[in-house]
Amino acid sequence: MEDESAVREGQTRRDCVKYGGAVIAGGLLAGCTGGSGSGTGANGSTGSDSSNTTTSGGETAGSSDSESENATSGGGESSYSVTMAPMGDVAFESVPERWACYKEGYGEMGIALGMGDGLAGIDRPSEGLAVLKELYYDELPGFSLDTDSMANIRANGESIDKEIFYEVDADLHLMDPNLPAIYFDWKEGDVEEIGENVAPFFGNFIRRKRDESWGEPYEFYTLYEAFEKVAKVFKREERYEAFAALHEEFRKKVRSRLPPERERPKIGLLNGGSDPSKGKFYAIDPTAKGYEMKHYRDVGVRNAFAGVDTGENGMIDYETLLEVDPKQIFIHWGVLNSDEEFRNQYFEPMKQDSVGQQLTAVQNDRVFKGGTGEQGPITNLFQTELLAQQQYSEAFPTDEKLFDRQRVADIVKGNQ
Repeated sequence: MEDESAVREGQTRRDCVKYGGAVIAGGLLAGCTGGSGSGTGANGSTGSDSSNTTTSGGETAGSSDSESENATSGGGESSYSVTMAPMGDVAFESVPERWACYKEGYGEMGIALGMGDGLAGIDRPSEGLAVLKELYYDELPGFSLDTDSMANIRANGESIDKEIFYEVDADLHLMDPNLPAIYFDWKEGDVEEIGENVAPFFGNFIRRKRDESWGEPYEFYTLYEAFEKVAKVFKREERYEAFAALHEEFRKKVRSRLPPERERPKIGLLNGGSDPSKGKFYAIDPTAKGYEMKHYRDVGVRNAFAGVDTGENGMIDYETLLEVDPKQIFIHWGVLNSDEEFRNQYFEPMKQDSVGQQLTAVQNDRVFKGGTGEQGPITNLFQTELLAQQQYSEAFPTDEKLFDRQRVADIVKGNQ
């Protein structure tokens, strides 16, 4: 790796990164109060979409934060700032070209805006984005994504070290600044160091509800509210608006065909960390907030485990599972497993267990792969369509495409 002192010495494009209105408290950023900051992105712009009023309605509604994007700098190039909790205002001298993120949720927001070529680093690209490309992206005409060129920010270890961020040398870290303390076990001050010496952090953890380990509560955005923020950072607002319009049409189409709520199916959703061979399961709620459950909420499925007493992190055993006896069981993240892996890891151990084999879902071969919890605006369209067709086959025939693949591909390319 390049000498760290040399890296820090020449940060002319990033040496003024600040988070306006953000308060460092116990190593975590508290909720923002506004204000302004200054930071820099890449030296050159990758092009931008003009800014207009965003499409609203449902999950596409814009957030209540305000953005200031009109402060101009010398040399004819405009600086701008975007506001998001918990950072406050984050200012950019130009549009970031090279960026990094943690997982596919935020990664796909950038990809959907046509910024995929600039994604320099992400956690395990060969196990995440590459799989999503094979499952979903390849259905989009003319879509391409080179995951081989992306750095694995986890490198060869189990943890994500801050030194990899110096090596990736991004213009933007598209992740919640509180996330490294929770998921990477970074020390207090590490985020500030990387933010000052490499590039700013911009993001808000919205995969699932945040607990007390995240510090003082701060705003929780929907997928499309966060997507809008990211679009403002990359100055791709028109592409966001096109996606938001498509998404709203898609949701209306799905909702219009759903049966009354009382007639909608219940599912038993188990976390992928469940171990049927040891009789340990983690029940989770498909109706919970966060983008990881969005496809379940969008098709209106109900939680088979509602009201069930569980242990830590929703832990239950075979006996509790049999008491509930859901007619169908889904394994969260299961779509990332091959058919053979899924069957060997989840279905066969249930079938071999003396209690597990009594489960209705096992007897009827209705133990299914659940979707990935890391879904951005593209994957969510596919996962919602597949789930609707599976749960309501008469209303959603499998040969019907519920959204236009060509239209999605055109938006990504900027031909909206």
